[in-house]
Amino acid sequence: MLYCDHFFTMGKTHSVCEDYALQGYKPIPFVVVCDGCSASDNSDVGAKILSLTTKHILENTPDWPLPYNEFGKRLITQALWVINEMRLNNCVLDSTVMLAFLHEDSIRVYIYGDGCLLFQDNNNNIGFIDISFTHNAPFYLTYWPDKARQEEYGNYVPKPLVITDSVNGTSEPMSYQTPLSFSFSLEKFQTVAIASDGATQVVNIDNGQKLPLFDVTEKLLAFNTWQGKFVNAHVQQLLDCYEQRGIVPADDLSLGVFINKIH
Repeated sequence: MLYCDHFFTMGKTHSVCEDYALQGYKPIPFVVVCDGCSASDNSDVGAKILSLTTKHILENTPDWPLPYNEFGKRLITQALWVINEMRLNNCVLDSTVMLAFLHEDSIRVYIYGDGCLLFQDNNNNIGFIDISFTHNAPFYLTYWPDKARQEEYGNYVPKPLVITDSVNGTSEPMSYQTPLSFSFSLEKFQTVAIASDGATQVVNIDNGQKLPLFDVTEKLLAFNTWQGKFVNAHVQQLLDCYEQRGIVPADDLSLGVFINKIH
């Protein structure tokens, strides 16, 4: 049996939550996590629009799954139409998009921007993949149709993309145009989660130190139930425990989780 749920909350350094997450079940189970850019006005609105547009596309695409690039193009085209109708600036949509969905016997993940993949295999081994950009400026979908803005981005740092995983360490810098598509076999993995980069910004107030992502991953994936709003309940309880120890999420934190349990 496959279970899924999501959660998002505002970071302690923010006055507005710019993360958003949702889930759906048509045509297949999926979860979406979006993280709006703090430097762009109304990116909290953009994160919601991109999440809801993703849901709309999935629910109205008979030939799903779309390939990574085709889905990205369709998503930004439709989201731009929405904000143009609202007379909003395109930068409203400066937001990362993470989509995880069931495809055959695997959880597929498409990432546009930065974020974290958290997982647990059937031997209970915990792992993560952290996708980041060296200049802290993710390659948002808003760059895709804007050639001038894309060229400016590429000229600034041609290879800003770095992928760090808990097994192989940190990659060499890669092109900002590298497709970020992943697949996790349900035969091997019992838990697959997508998280905004807020997972890397959990901080001990007393010493200002960030908790290692591996430690945060272990705690985030330590579910003792997997029905109902299990992610919401577990993460809220975890954050309460953290706060009692002087540990807080400095940045907004959002999480979407799949758990595969065989009864």
